[in-house]
Amino acid sequence: MKIGIIGTGIIASAIVTGFCKKKTGYEFFLSPRNAQKAASLAALFSEATVCASNQEVVDNAEWVFICLHKKDFSILSELRFRKDQNVINMSAEMRLPDLESMIGQTALLAHVIPLPFIQAGYGPLLVYPEIEEVGKLFAPVSDVYFARRQEDVHTLQIVTGIMSAYNMLLSEIVKFSDEQGIDHDVSVKFLCSLFGSLCKRAADIPNCDLVELAHEMTPGGYNEQAMKELLENGAIGAWRTTLDKLLERLHKSSNR
Repeated sequence: MKIGIIGTGIIASAIVTGFCKKKTGYEFFLSPRNAQKAASLAALFSEATVCASNQEVVDNAEWVFICLHKKDFSILSELRFRKDQNVINMSAEMRLPDLESMIGQTALLAHVIPLPFIQAGYGPLLVYPEIEEVGKLFAPVSDVYFARRQEDVHTLQIVTGIMSAYNMLLSEIVKFSDEQGIDHDVSVKFLCSLFGSLCKRAADIPNCDLVELAHEMTPGGYNEQAMKELLENGAIGAWRTTLDKLLERLHKSSNR
């Protein structure tokens, strides 16, 4: 399998790293646009080659992954894609019909949302439309989920925008534990195990009602007090407000 990557940023680097560490045997042809990252990947993995141009990337590839920021989309119109190629869009702000109008008809066109975890071979990956060939391609390095609509891709991509905020939340809780004299490494591992177990339990319950799960608490206990304090201070509602603002930003950007 020969895979070309247009745009070699954080996500592209994570993808190459994940596939190469899993020994999938895929060959990667990298865009020269981020020369330092591309060179680093080529130095780490014999399966990765830095090309002299984006056209060379396309010419060498059976699959082409497009990992560009919106400001760089214009370069796609300058490239010649083949009708027998499979093209994967990984940009939140690019819709598939718009991409097809820029690159022409290809054998396969899909929207995929990978996350940084892919470099370690785990975590969710969203695919639209439901194309089994795309799911099989990414199965070695992720948990593949198919979206029913293009809008579902955008919604769930927005949800991933809270990852940094989530880590900051965990950081504040660990900081509290540190201040009480708990060993920092113990605090981090305990907290990750706790939150990981909460997520696993919810995932294991068919059609889980998360609100009902949230109210499984002892009356007058610490969980009830914590919920009350956070609700009264607007901390819970702030997460929803943030997601609404992210979605509004995406809609504005996509309509420009």
